[in-house]
Amino acid sequence: MKIKQLLGMLVLDDNANEIGKIIDADFEPETGAITKIVVSLKKNFLTSDQLDVEYNDVKSIGDYVLLKITIDKETKIKEAEEAKKAEKEAKKEAKKAEREAKKAAKEAEKEEAVAEQIEKQVEVVEAEIVDDAEEAEEAVEAEETTDVKVE
Repeated sequence: MKIKQLLGMLVLDDNANEIGKIIDADFEPETGAITKIVVSLKKNFLTSDQLDVEYNDVKSIGDYVLLKITIDKETKIKEAEEAKKAEKEAKKEAKKAEREAKKAAKEAEKEEAVAEQIEKQVEVVEAEIVDDAEEAEEAVEAEETTDVKVE
C-alpha cells in the first residue's frame, strides 16, 4: 500500500470507535516499511489534534484502518490540548528569558561604558597630579638655585 492511499483513511480503535483520519505516516527509509501513522483527532469543524500511533498497533487496513488498541479520544484530545498549552507556556518563558538576557546585556554594556569613562577620568587626574608634581619639583629646584642675599 502506498502512503498516498493511506492518507485520509478513517481510523477506528478495537471497539470500532471512530478516532480520526490519517494525516501523515513515518516510514523506515531503508525498507519502506511504515513505522508510525499520525491521526487527526477531529474535535469539531475548526480544530483538531494529532495522535501518533505505532504501526504495530494497526490490526488491519481495508476501507478503514482498524487498531489493536482502545483509544479514549476525549482523553487524548485533553492530553494534546495540555501539551499545546505547555509548549505555549514554554515558548512564553523562553521569550521572557531572552528579553531578560538582552536587558542584562544592555545593563552590562552601560556599566562597561561608565567604567571606561571613570578610567579615562582617573587617567586625566593622574596626569594632572604628575604635572603638578613636576611643576612643584621645578619650583623647588629653581628656589634652590636662586641666590638669596641676606644683609
